[in-house]
Amino acid sequence: MSTAMLYYLAWQEDDWLDEVLDRFPEVNALVPTVKTFEMLAEQRESGEVKHAVLVLNAAQEQERCREFLQLCKTHAQMSRDPLYIVGLKPEEEEAWQEAYPNAKIIVITGFAVEFDYDAVLARMEIDLEGAH
Repeated sequence: MSTAMLYYLAWQEDDWLDEVLDRFPEVNALVPTVKTFEMLAEQRESGEVKHAVLVLNAAQEQERCREFLQLCKTHAQMSRDPLYIVGLKPEEEEAWQEAYPNAKIIVITGFAVEFDYDAVLARMEIDLEGAH
């Protein structure tokens, strides 16, 4: 496994997962549960993964997504990892940004086929390559 990893966290497969898989050579797609958090924390603490970007699709199970993010906020390394929250509706953006001010909230307005996934994925790539 590489020392840099993009973690895609979602409750079901979606367009974001397809885009991420097309762009990144190594992606670990997982369901955002306590067990997942424990596994990610272990990978970070052991040094197996030195740089990580977390991409959370919060379209489903929003309360459970918040619980997962609360766990991440308490972890020394994961609390500093770049975090992208995707899958939200425009009217949900402000509340999530207030709750997670360091997160990059990505909201698609209009048609998904017109959305510039490439620009967002390029930012994720820069974050993944960056030093923490």
